[in-house]
Amino acid sequence: MTRRAFAHPSTLALACSATILTGGLASAHDHAVLRGRLVFSDHEKAVVRILDLDSGEVTHSFDLPKPNAGFAPVGDGRYLVVKTGDDQGTIRFLDSGLVRESHGDHDDIEKLSPKLLDLTLTGDKPAHVVSGHGQVALFYDGDRPWLRRSDPKVVLLSLKDLSAEQAKPVIWKSPAPQHGIAVPLGRGELLLSVPNHAYAKGDDKSASSRPNGFEIVAAKGKPEAWKTLASFNDQTKAEASCKLFHGHAAIKNVHAFGCNDGTDGGVLILARQGKGWSARKLAYPDERRTSTIKGGAGRYLIGNYGLKSPYDALIRIDPAAKALTAGDVFAVPGNQGACQFEVSATGKRVANLTADGKLRIYDVAPDWTEVASFEAVPAFDCAFGASTPTPNLAVQGGLAFVSDPENGRIREYNLDTLKQGLDLPVGGKPTVIAGGASGG
Repeated sequence: MTRRAFAHPSTLALACSATILTGGLASAHDHAVLRGRLVFSDHEKAVVRILDLDSGEVTHSFDLPKPNAGFAPVGDGRYLVVKTGDDQGTIRFLDSGLVRESHGDHDDIEKLSPKLLDLTLTGDKPAHVVSGHGQVALFYDGDRPWLRRSDPKVVLLSLKDLSAEQAKPVIWKSPAPQHGIAVPLGRGELLLSVPNHAYAKGDDKSASSRPNGFEIVAAKGKPEAWKTLASFNDQTKAEASCKLFHGHAAIKNVHAFGCNDGTDGGVLILARQGKGWSARKLAYPDERRTSTIKGGAGRYLIGNYGLKSPYDALIRIDPAAKALTAGDVFAVPGNQGACQFEVSATGKRVANLTADGKLRIYDVAPDWTEVASFEAVPAFDCAFGASTPTPNLAVQGGLAFVSDPENGRIREYNLDTLKQGLDLPVGGKPTVIAGGASGG
């Protein structure tokens, strides 16, 4: 077990900040800086591996049912939801072993042994994972209703119970299949998406699985006794619905949801107001929409932006703004699709990995500006579900990590200095990196 000062704790996943302490601070605390760990999966091998950023070596490996596991960091990043991708919809939980203790001007970090927890969840089509306020909510979408009967549900867990390995899942049964979301809101409240009636009925096979609205419930006691506190599912009111929802992120107690394009479309903003919640719609500046939103610090959230895949722009979302404007939209350089993007811990910069293999770094404000570009990896197929190995981007704190499955390496880029850092051989075909696979 090792304990060292940790100057800048990351806000995502498992890799710690590599920022070097100033001489005065290092002397004051007599600590060396630890860089932490990075978790990644492999395109061909059914394993999840851990890279120690201090030694540059792969130190741990855990077997899984299939290759290319998906990840979603929860809480402060110590725990990682692992979507195994098997036919049973199995979800596991990885304890990274990184424990932080705050001391004001720095954090102490303990490197404990990583482990795959015994807790195993199964269900029909696991999808969105959202954590907050000491809880994690996992949504199982269920199958298309015209194919077979299924069991759409939300599994709600306490992160404190995970640390004690005494998890007692609370299960809410969705009234129908949906590509839904559940968001822990604190104060014992939970946001739940409402199934699209046309899809749930099963008669119209062209109907979308995406929900059209939400309810906020008091998630206390048994789920069948939960009470609805507020509803934002009125399809006749643009400011009280979110048709074809996809994409969510939050800054403190303000939540942004990506809704449909068109005259009644836009980003739905839900904000806590006293004991209740308010809602309003920020209309899109043109006919396009966002379907993935990221961020959580600073003033802005960032979404992809387009009309159909591949979306070829990004949009800056200020939840406090009166409107979204053309100035909030940024066309990805080189006529590239937005592909993969992540936001720095401060919210001031965006890292964007595009199919041409370039890692581009942008300033978000006062105007969108490309400030750096790196030839990070060979060109690749960015389409969802591509059969070829897909490089992956993760941003943690002020660092961006990119996996290179073609060359079996993981590379690091500093979003503050705009310089490349580590370039580590890890073997195999590394793909998904912890923190890079969380969706909207």
